Amino acid sequence: MVGPSKQFDRDEALGRALEVFWARGFEATSMQDLVDHMGINRASMYDTFGNKHALFSQAVDWYAIQVLGDFARVLDAPGSPLGNIRRYFKAFQEQAHGPRHHGCFINNTAVELGPHDPEIAEKIRSVWRQMEALFQTALDRAVRAGELGSNADTRALARLFNTTVQGLAVKGKAGVPPAQLTDVVRTLFSLLQS
Repeated sequence: MVGPSKQFDRDEALGRALEVFWARGFEATSMQDLVDHMGINRASMYDTFGNKHALFSQAVDWYAIQVLGDFARVLDAPGSPLGNIRRYFKAFQEQAHGPRHHGCFINNTAVELGPHDPEIAEKIRSVWRQMEALFQTALDRAVRAGELGSNADTRALARLFNTTVQGLAVKGKAGVPPAQLTDVVRTLFSLLQS
């Protein structure tokens, strides 16, 4: 006898689980919170995603795919490579002060689980490595376009840019005024010109 087929979209359910984890964190999220917000029954959740940790791990992966895809599209857009990076920072700052902003999900996860969950910590480091690689590719294009000097250490700059993004996310979550974050970004880009 075959059981009933699942009556929900897996990606939509993962996105809804992410919303709960992002707002509450891993430890403070109960299975009932997830069942209620995902709109699926507990048996379907366990059958499809496994336990809470397995669901969280899949939510991290799903989020990473979405965020890295959006990030790559911004940096790969036609035009000035440095202009694309500036546009990314501007959009990121605006999002950091949006009405539903709970900080960066990757940063929140790094702080909550990174010190004691090796599997999740490696996922976080992987996202950061991919972000740095995307920054470096854009910066290499900026060198070829003459926007940066040929002696620019694009790998180190990519790490600096990624670290700045993470810091902006934390400060935005803590309610630092937007003008201060704008000043950080303006200073970062002015250093590139010196």
